[in-house]
Amino acid sequence: MIVDAHTHRYPDEVIQDPETYANQAKEFHWLGLVMPEQGASLQGWANRRQMLADMDNAGVDKAVLLGWYWENPDSCILHNDWHAQWIEEDADRFIAFVTLHPSMKDPLAELSKRQQQGFVGIGEAHPWVQSANMRKPAWLECMAFASEAGWPVTFHVTEPVGHEYPGRIPTPLEEFLWLAREFPDLKIILAHAGGLLPFYELNPRVRPFLKNVYYDLAACSLLYDPSIYRKLIDAVGAEKILWGTDYPLRILPDSQKKPDFSSFRREVLQSANLTKEEEDAIFGNNLLSLLPC
Repeated sequence: MIVDAHTHRYPDEVIQDPETYANQAKEFHWLGLVMPEQGASLQGWANRRQMLADMDNAGVDKAVLLGWYWENPDSCILHNDWHAQWIEEDADRFIAFVTLHPSMKDPLAELSKRQQQGFVGIGEAHPWVQSANMRKPAWLECMAFASEAGWPVTFHVTEPVGHEYPGRIPTPLEEFLWLAREFPDLKIILAHAGGLLPFYELNPRVRPFLKNVYYDLAACSLLYDPSIYRKLIDAVGAEKILWGTDYPLRILPDSQKKPDFSSFRREVLQSANLTKEEEDAIFGNNLLSLLPC
């Protein structure tokens, strides 16, 4: 089974007029990413029909719907409402994660509500955009909830040494190491190759504390040379790598006029020289193994 571990989806009214939505919701960080003031936007858009068609064309059986790290708690709750509707409509195709804000009135109640609706994880999380950090008590309560529930938590991770781009906000790598040590049973997924944190696992004094940390490949084609995929596998093992596209982002802009799943799947397959076991693991089995029973 092929599962995309990292996608995003928006309702028709947001797709048709993202600027109006963002201004009304006061979500200016998100607006700067999808409609940058300078340079061409890499953001693509896809409604339910188009996303399912693109999944079918690429042989993708299921996709994880990640929320967004909205600046305002009400936006997070609204996004969770979207996900609840979509997994009810297409339970066999979509897997929903909860989007959280540390300043929600009662984030644990929100997690419990969504658990009852069939959500199975948290993310995409980026507390630094939300004027918080990893150690805020409300955030740690949510991490404890996830650990007990057996939920994975996907974090946005920015590479510490890289190019500047609109909306770039650092995510200190040492904070993820701290979280992994505080919650050794928490299943942590670090997006975008974990900002290259996996290569620190080559340090024998660090690796034991990252045993429950996994890395998705979303947007790696925008950040790194294709040789990165094999190097990641050699560093941490195929069992810790998750294929994700960041759909509907156009992560291969030179060849993608519209978002799709096939282009990035093809790049990884052509670049990484995978065994059949590695392919099955990276393209679905690893993600499925992290979900609660």
